[in-house]
Amino acid sequence: MKYTVVMNGCTGSPCAQALELNGFLRQPAFQGGAGTTVLFHDGAFAALLPLVATEAVILVQVTRYQPEQVLDILEELAPRLADLYLFFDDPSGRELSVRLGHRLGGTALTGVRALSPAAQGLRCTKAVYGSHVEAAFLLRRKPCCLALAKGCADPLPVTGTPRILMTLDRRAEPPAWVEQAETTPGPAPAGLEDATFILAIGMGAQTPDRAARLAALADALGAELGASRPVVMNAWVPMHRLVGVSGAMTRPALCIVAGASGSAAFMAGIQKSRFILALNTDDQAPILKCCDAGAVGDCLAILEELVQLFKHGGA
Repeated sequence: MKYTVVMNGCTGSPCAQALELNGFLRQPAFQGGAGTTVLFHDGAFAALLPLVATEAVILVQVTRYQPEQVLDILEELAPRLADLYLFFDDPSGRELSVRLGHRLGGTALTGVRALSPAAQGLRCTKAVYGSHVEAAFLLRRKPCCLALAKGCADPLPVTGTPRILMTLDRRAEPPAWVEQAETTPGPAPAGLEDATFILAIGMGAQTPDRAARLAALADALGAELGASRPVVMNAWVPMHRLVGVSGAMTRPALCIVAGASGSAAFMAGIQKSRFILALNTDDQAPILKCCDAGAVGDCLAILEELVQLFKHGGA
């Protein structure tokens, strides 16, 4: 199978994404196939080349990431590229996959977890209904533009150096309709996807003050703080601490879940943990059926006692 990877080296976290993509490309559908990466960069491409998981790469230098310009370039390159496009499942990847599919008269699908050739097209699977159900889609109209779901594959290191097919310099002024452009850096990554120990809190925290206390206990335990969607939507912790399908897909050695019920979207972000300890006041909470060990009670009180035990053991 021939395929095209579109890599946005101007924003996001291309390193973690490239490792996961490399794992995704180990699916049987890609064995014996040939891939080409279109790498958009703002000049610092040397550090990005070792992350390219395909045999060949097209380097495209731009002034900054501008979706309209990227789409124009991809449409121009389309006759040279395979009719299966793979994007990372981040905001830019989801936007580009859908808009490129429309531009080229093809099909787009986001959140793809697996794919395989079918007699009449391409069969893709993704989680639907709040990640409670896995659905299969048959894409018949080419090209197929897919945004791959986070956590769809275990990350694998990239080996080898890609062959540079061509380099394009498309540095230019913004389009005439852009009067002013400004880039505001987001918060520093929380490091959740690489953490070995995570304390993930849910609405069982109850109040902002208790959430702050749980964050302090995470520091005391040497854990990275994570949170469920309701917690970050209440602004009790920053958005970049979100765990789940819309946030970090983690794989720590130990994950303590404090006061989260265990929704499917949240569980998708921690299911690859080596050991899950769940703390909840509700003995019927779904999380208690999905963990390796659990305790029923107030999560804050249990964790405070746990910190004291650690201190006593350390003494």
